[in-house]
Amino acid sequence: MKSAWNIVGLLLWIILLAYAIFIIYNIAVRRSRLIINGHYDFSLNHLVKTTIQIVILFIGVGFMSFESFHTNVSADGENVNIKRDYQPLILDTNGNSSYYVKVKSESNPSLNQSYSYLVNGRRLSVSSSQSSVLVGTNNEINVQKSAVRWNDRQANKLDQRYQKAWVAKVTATYKDNLLNGIGMRAGRQYTSYTLIRIPDSSFIYNDN
Repeated sequence: MKSAWNIVGLLLWIILLAYAIFIIYNIAVRRSRLIINGHYDFSLNHLVKTTIQIVILFIGVGFMSFESFHTNVSADGENVNIKRDYQPLILDTNGNSSYYVKVKSESNPSLNQSYSYLVNGRRLSVSSSQSSVLVGTNNEINVQKSAVRWNDRQANKLDQRYQKAWVAKVTATYKDNLLNGIGMRAGRQYTSYTLIRIPDSSFIYNDN
């Protein structure tokens, strides 16, 4: 597991499973006792106990399902740790021209594009669904702000430092706490977003 807090969620699911088995067994035992005692007709006491047990089980399952499958990230991102990594882009070449970003489009128009770029001697590739390319004088940063809380001032500083040729990877990871542990997502990555900055569109190579 990514974090020991996730054991809390695992234990709660085990408790719910054990409780569900107990309910089935308890209902069967009570029903058998009614039959042995000759009560073949309707029993209000048996119905009330069964209803209460099932309602408690449904509430528990509903709560755990919500905590396990709901993203549980607020607009200000208080429930996640955010890490930002900035690196300068390196010019790449296809033998005829130099570029910072290679855009590859899939044969199916409904599929996302992929962006590949060179940083620190490594060629990396990201999907357009998890990244944006910021071109030239365009200062509008289209980023999942609810997840990464992008800082526009930082972008301006990077422009000055790297001459508008840089890449920023922002990773949001669930914090290690009890609430995330209940949902068994403590320490797990919530989202990752890559922002690629280039001086102008002439530094884009379309590989169709």
